[in-house]
Amino acid sequence: MDDFTKIEVGKIFPGPVSAIEGVQMELWHDMLTMLIQMPGLSQDQLRSFNKGFKQYSYLESDTPIPIALWIFDFPAPHRLVGGSFNARLAERKWIDLYLDTCDNGAKKTIQFFLLDGQILKASKSVELDLAAVELFYGTIRKQLDMDYSRTDFDRYLAGLHNYETQKLFRKGKIFKPVLRPRSFTSKLFMYLRKWI
Repeated sequence: MDDFTKIEVGKIFPGPVSAIEGVQMELWHDMLTMLIQMPGLSQDQLRSFNKGFKQYSYLESDTPIPIALWIFDFPAPHRLVGGSFNARLAERKWIDLYLDTCDNGAKKTIQFFLLDGQILKASKSVELDLAAVELFYGTIRKQLDMDYSRTDFDRYLAGLHNYETQKLFRKGKIFKPVLRPRSFTSKLFMYLRKWI
């Protein structure tokens, strides 16, 4: 039987989170997740997150190690929020589940978690465009076919930080979010398969 973890808005997040501002993009079981850490989160930032992004971009870098970059265009004051993905850091069984399209097709949902320190302030599930997910699948497969170290990946990722986020956003393929019923994203808690 699978082990489940309860994740509830307004409570302590039940997993490891960075204490510094930034984004972690991971796979939990077969779901793409983005943890956005914003210590000292303002009400304006919370409202911006809850409004949702109006568009997003997917970019596979042209570096020797292809880096998957997702950049989401939220209203001010957030603006562009981006995350990268290294398939070698995810558990291989979860990568295999994520890439398996036999049963239900591509896994198009991304789950966002907005954190202020250890406290979950908001969460949101969004369906991504199938074409974007297929591009992402291609990058994951390329990463898995290569032999590289985390140090090498981080070096190429650091090189991408020399570019303005807006330039990377425009360089990628731009998509509009797929709208889902409000009831799907407005639940105060959810159960996810435990990732630890």
